[in-house]
Amino acid sequence: MAESIGARLERFGGIGPGFDLLRVVLASGVVVWHCFPLTTGNARLVDATPFWFLVNVFVPMFFVVSGFLVTASAHRVTLGAYLLNRVARIVPALLCVVTLSAAVVGPLVTWMPASAYFADPLVARYLGNVIGLVAYQLPGVFETLPVTGVVNGSLWTVRFEYASYVGLGGLMLLGLARRWWPYALVYVALVALAAVLAVARASGAAEGSVLPIGEGILPQAMKVIPYFLLGGLLFVLRDRVPFDWRLALASMLVIPAVGLLGDAGWLKVPLFWLALAPVLAYLTIWFGLARLPKPEILGGGDFSYGIYLYHFPILQLLVLATGVSDWWLLALMAAVPVVLVAAASWHFVEKPALVLRKRFSLAGRRAAA
Repeated sequence: MAESIGARLERFGGIGPGFDLLRVVLASGVVVWHCFPLTTGNARLVDATPFWFLVNVFVPMFFVVSGFLVTASAHRVTLGAYLLNRVARIVPALLCVVTLSAAVVGPLVTWMPASAYFADPLVARYLGNVIGLVAYQLPGVFETLPVTGVVNGSLWTVRFEYASYVGLGGLMLLGLARRWWPYALVYVALVALAAVLAVARASGAAEGSVLPIGEGILPQAMKVIPYFLLGGLLFVLRDRVPFDWRLALASMLVIPAVGLLGDAGWLKVPLFWLALAPVLAYLTIWFGLARLPKPEILGGGDFSYGIYLYHFPILQLLVLATGVSDWWLLALMAAVPVVLVAAASWHFVEKPALVLRKRFSLAGRRAAA
């Protein structure tokens, strides 16, 4: 009989041995995927290939990892410590990349005079990314590139990260974070909502007529929120869910099967993402608990968050400076600067913030060690 996820986790002292490599692979996958539209201006370049689904699983799987690990943290600490942990892990690097983009990159590459640039309301609006008010443009920046005017397209996930953390905090406040049924109930409610929208669309209902508030961002939300939720559910049920390579293999085979049999139009259907969430969630946690080698280049650090946050403006700067039009060449050119910037972010921004919370955080104690 296969051991449980919980037993596997305990065997490694509460730290899945594969999560470090998994996060770097997922972040690197996002970087490579973004090289396609940033060199061609065509975000749908892969849609006509069997890889249309594969390139879209990286961010959802990231949220599974986050849901699993953050829920584990929520089980160990008080609500106040949990909130402080989330702020210390997310905000410093986010504040850094947003501020550098607005105060350094923008003035260097904009065609506008500095006085006009800083007086433009787009600058203040861009700084709102730190608190989840998503904005992509800075005045006069990257306006001649294939993906016009977008400074950091990766920031769309920030508001959903915050929403996930607040939701889990709410469960802690109600004393329900250790129960499995609130996670399952919210997931079932999301499935029901998505089913209602699917039926309405099939009946010819106009977009926005069924759910006037928030329907426009629903496909984005369903791509990440249920994955955080199921990551948390898998942690809560860790002693009941088997760590089984056969289930992992079956889950893995679903990805190419969907790519071959499906259509990229499914990506806009919320019910599609909800249907695939259990499969991708299990596969993600299985990899996180597998004995995957840790890249020596990490040197004990976690560069994945920095890779994810900083890569987009770096790619845009490389396209602006060189005019590169081949996705694979841009990926090669970006590899070293992205890793170096992510390493700097870890050592000078993220790790110091983690060390400050080492008294009540497993991640903080790891960073301090």
